[in-house]
Amino acid sequence: MNRIIIILILFYSVSFFGQENNNDFYMTKGKGFEFHMLNDSYLLQIDFRGQFRSVFSSDQFSELGGDFFDQNTTFGINRGRIKMGGYAYKPYFKFYLEQDIVGGNLLDFRFMIEKYSFLKLRVGQWKSRYSRERIISSGKQEAVDRSIVNAVFTIDRQQGVSLYGNLKGKKATSFNYWVSIFSGTGRGGTPNDNNTFMYMGRLQWNPNGEVMKFSGSDLKNRQKFISSIAIAAVTNVSRYTRFSSRGGGQLPGFEDGVDGQYKIDQLMFETAFKYKGFSWEQELHYKGIDDTVNNNETVLIGNYIQLGYFLHNSFSKIPKKLELFARHAFYNPDINISDNDNFEYTVGFNWFFRGHKNKLTLDYSYLTTNKIGSPYTEENRIRLQWDISIF
Repeated sequence: MNRIIIILILFYSVSFFGQENNNDFYMTKGKGFEFHMLNDSYLLQIDFRGQFRSVFSSDQFSELGGDFFDQNTTFGINRGRIKMGGYAYKPYFKFYLEQDIVGGNLLDFRFMIEKYSFLKLRVGQWKSRYSRERIISSGKQEAVDRSIVNAVFTIDRQQGVSLYGNLKGKKATSFNYWVSIFSGTGRGGTPNDNNTFMYMGRLQWNPNGEVMKFSGSDLKNRQKFISSIAIAAVTNVSRYTRFSSRGGGQLPGFEDGVDGQYKIDQLMFETAFKYKGFSWEQELHYKGIDDTVNNNETVLIGNYIQLGYFLHNSFSKIPKKLELFARHAFYNPDINISDNDNFEYTVGFNWFFRGHKNKLTLDYSYLTTNKIGSPYTEENRIRLQWDISIF
């Protein structure tokens, strides 16, 4: 919070100075509350977002803690965020900062140079552009939260540098790419413990010539089909086997690591489309973990499919703001052990008051786990969530 206060004080000081000497300072409402100054050479956008969630669960089923399934509480503030972004000097010198009010953590702090669409640069800490489900903001998802697959395979927020861009082609020859080098220790992490880096690459094909943004639901009720097909890979050597918004950690069954203990190699194949109220998302994951201390190798696989639809397109009496969605997900924590899959079946509804900026979500999930050495577990979970941004 101290960082945000200091930034606000500095920006207000510069803003009022600019107003006094240039008579060119004004405020508007756009992507949040916007401060413009010096002939629009500077822009600061501020927004506030909250998630208020009520959960009923028949069992704790929290294999990975709060990042995997909800804690067994009836009501809580799940997320509270302050978002600040904009540009300085030129519109292509951009910055973005996101602070978690609830946990007190600095989530994002990044600077971008985006003068050319085909070659852009980003430095700082941000949510890595690896898998669509994790890239999509928690405020722009369809379900109350992400699937069970995400907690196992995401590389989450990292610190580093990235080159990315859009290779514009005619229709089916349009591609987006991301090439990143990270410290490989997660949010708030220090330099990698063994003087190596995490390397990540993502290639996204835009078959219809238009880039599909990272957002759930077909809110625009698109009359032209838009789709995305992507592959991604990542490799890292560190003391961690998983990452989350809390930073580096361990998957179940893995001990706290020492420097350079775990070599991680991951692959991902992804598809998505939106058309006439339909939205589709799918990811297939592979993850290999080489424990160099104990000389063990573990391979994990997982997949999730999610489909949403605005029922008004088929039944005119149903309100336009109501969306139905369903999801199926599974992951196997070790393919060398049979009958240890974990499954998720989720169905729910969204009511959009103001798109993703103000929506109410209700979903039901049936979850199972069947691991060797652990009892078979089932859970029925109902969640109700109100997600709202001020602007």
